Amino acid sequence: MLRFTCQRTLFLIGGLSLICLSESSFAVAKVKKIQPQKITSTFALANLLKKHKTNRFGRIGIAYSNTGVVAMADGAVAKSASVSHTDTNVQVAGVDESDRVKVDDSGYIYQLVNNNQVIITKAYPATELSQSAVIALPQDNFSPTGLYFQKGKLIVIGNTWQDLSPPVGFENTSLSLTAKMAYGGWWGYMRNTQTRTLVYDVSDQTQPKQIRDVVVDGDYLDSRCVDNYLYFITRSYPRYYLAPNMVSTIPWFMKSKDILPSISDSKAGKTITKTMAIKDVVYFPDFVEPDYVVVASIDLEQPQKEVVTKAYLGAGDLVYASHENLYLSASKYNFGADGDSVPQNVMTTQIFKIGIDAGQMNFTAAGEVNGTALNQFSMYEQGDYFRIATTTRSWFSGTNESYSSLFVLNKDMKTVGKIDKLGEGENIYATRFMGNRCYIVTFKLTDPLFAIDLSTPENPVVMGELKIPGYSNYLHPIDETHLIGFGKEAAIYQPEKINVDAPSTDTWWWTEGSAFYQGLKVALFDVADMKNPKQIDSVTIGDRGTDSPILWDHKALYWDAQKHLFGFPVQESHLTQPFDSQKPWNYGQPTYQGAYVYEVIPDKGLSLKAKLSQIPDGMTPKTETYGNYSYSYWESDATNYFIDRILRVEDNLYALSNNQINIYDLNNYKETNKLVLKPQVNSQK
Repeated sequence: MLRFTCQRTLFLIGGLSLICLSESSFAVAKVKKIQPQKITSTFALANLLKKHKTNRFGRIGIAYSNTGVVAMADGAVAKSASVSHTDTNVQVAGVDESDRVKVDDSGYIYQLVNNNQVIITKAYPATELSQSAVIALPQDNFSPTGLYFQKGKLIVIGNTWQDLSPPVGFENTSLSLTAKMAYGGWWGYMRNTQTRTLVYDVSDQTQPKQIRDVVVDGDYLDSRCVDNYLYFITRSYPRYYLAPNMVSTIPWFMKSKDILPSISDSKAGKTITKTMAIKDVVYFPDFVEPDYVVVASIDLEQPQKEVVTKAYLGAGDLVYASHENLYLSASKYNFGADGDSVPQNVMTTQIFKIGIDAGQMNFTAAGEVNGTALNQFSMYEQGDYFRIATTTRSWFSGTNESYSSLFVLNKDMKTVGKIDKLGEGENIYATRFMGNRCYIVTFKLTDPLFAIDLSTPENPVVMGELKIPGYSNYLHPIDETHLIGFGKEAAIYQPEKINVDAPSTDTWWWTEGSAFYQGLKVALFDVADMKNPKQIDSVTIGDRGTDSPILWDHKALYWDAQKHLFGFPVQESHLTQPFDSQKPWNYGQPTYQGAYVYEVIPDKGLSLKAKLSQIPDGMTPKTETYGNYSYSYWESDATNYFIDRILRVEDNLYALSNNQINIYDLNNYKETNKLVLKPQVNSQK
C-alpha cells in the first residue's frame, strides 16, 4: 500500500537483500541457460571466490544465527495403522516434513517443548495417558526446529553454531569496539552457523538412545523425509568471507577448510570431522552470492552408513520436494557487471532440480523465471512438468507496480508455458496446485481468487476469478472441487476528502483506498466450475489483532479427512468499542487462546464443533496503561498454556501446549483426561 520513491535503496528482510528497482529496470529479464560447472582444484575454487565480490557482508565480517525454535505444527493426513491417528499436514502425500509433534503407530506422542527437550508420552489408550521419557537436547548452542519419526527412529533437526577464535592477541589490542568490528568482526558474535541432526533409537519409548549426531556447515534451510531417507539442505558461506582476517586471502595459500563446507559425523560411536571433497562441489557461472547450498542425506535404516553430501555454489531460498526430485529456488538480484547495488533488470528466480533416489542426489537441470516465489506452495511438480508462481515488483516508480505470473517448465527446466499480468498492482498471498489445476490469491484491496487450468502445459488458462473482501494466506484442498482458505477479513478505508497536492499528509498514500486486515477468516470455496468459483461459506473469528500460526505455517492445521474435521490454534482479540469504519486500524485486545475445531461438509458448509482452551480459570491478559493509552498482553506463564497443536488418536482429540496435554472425546468434545508435562530440571550441554 505504501509508495516508495528511491534511486538506490537496499532493504534487508529476513536476512535476504531486497532491492528497490528503478522504473526503467522493471522490464522482462532475459533468461539464460544455467549449467553447473565442475571445480578442478582447491586453487581453482580459491581463485573463483577471490574474484567474486560478495554484497552481503560489506566491511564488517559478522555472521551469526539467532534462530530460535520455529513455530511448527501438526496438520493431519489420516492413515491406516495399528493405531489410527492423524499425521503432519504436508504438501505432498508421502513426503514427510519436520514438525513440532510426531505420533507413532502405537500411539506414542513425541513433542518438542521449551528448554530444548523432547517429551515422549504414551497417549493410547487415552485412560493410560502418561509421560514415558524425556530427551534432553544440547542446551548451550542448539536451536531445534523440528522432529521426524521413521520406523523406530526419532530425528531432531535444528541450528547450531561454532564460535570462531580471534587472531592471537587481538582481544588485548587497544582498538575501540567500532574499530574491532571494522577490522573483522566483534568476536563475541563471530560464528560459523551449522545444521545439526540428532538421531535417537526409540524402539523402547521409555529408554531413548542417541545413535547419531551429524553436523553440516550452514544455516538450516529445509528438509524432507522420503521413504527411509532424510534429506536436509543448508546454506553456508565459506569462512573466507566470514572471517577474512583469520585466513589467507591469497589463492595459493587458501586452505580447503576455509573455503569448503565441513561435515561432522558420530557414526559407529566415533566422531569424524572432514571437509567436503572438491569432486562433490559444482558452481553456476552467474551466481550472485557465494553461498554453498549443501544437500545431505542420511539412511535412517542403516545408521552406520556414511552421510551423502553434494554442494552447489549458488544461493537457495525455498525448497519443494516430490518423491523423485528436490527443487531449490534462489532469488537473483541481477547486479550490474561493476558490482554496484543497482540491479540491471528485474529480480528473477533460479530453480535447481536435483534428482533423489535412495539417498543419492544428482543435479538434473536448472531454469530461470521472472519474479520471486512466496513459499514452497508456489511450486509444484506434476508428471514431467514443474510449475511456479511468482510476483514481480517495482518500488521506484511511486506506484508500487507489481504483477504475478505462472510458469510451466518441462523436465529440462525450460519454460514451455506461462501466464503474465495476473493481479496487476497486487502481490501473491497464497497458491495451491491441485493436479492440473492451480488457485492463486492476490491482494491489495480485495481478494481475487484465480482458477487456472493447467491441463495443457504449453497453454495455461485463467478460467475464472472470484473477488471477495479479505484474503487467504493458506489454501487447503478438502476434495477435488472444494478448498478452504485461511487468512484475514479486511475493511477498505477511503477518506472522503484528500488533498492530493499536499506534499506531506498522513493520508497521501490512501488516495486509492487502503485495506486494513481485521479478524481471522476461514472461507469454504466451491471450485467445481472453474469458470465460476464460489465462496459458499465463511466465518470470521475475533477482530483486528486475532492471529493464528496457520497463517504462516501450514503444519499448524489439524486436518482429518476421515472425520471431516479440521482445527487450528487461535489467539483471539476483540475491540473494546464497536467497530468504527472510519478507524479500521484500531486493534482489539487479547481475550482468548485455544483451538477451534470445525466440521466441514461441502453441502452443509462450516460448523463449529468445539473451542478448546488450557488457560487456567482466573488467568487473564495483563493490562498496562500509559497516560490515555492502554494495551493488554498475555504473560509468559499464560503462553505456556497456549495450545499449538491438535491431533487425533483413534476417537480422541489431543490438544497440546508446552505445559500439558488434554484429551477430548470426539463424540461430545468433553475432556476425559489431562497430563501435566514434567521436563527435566537439567539438560545436557
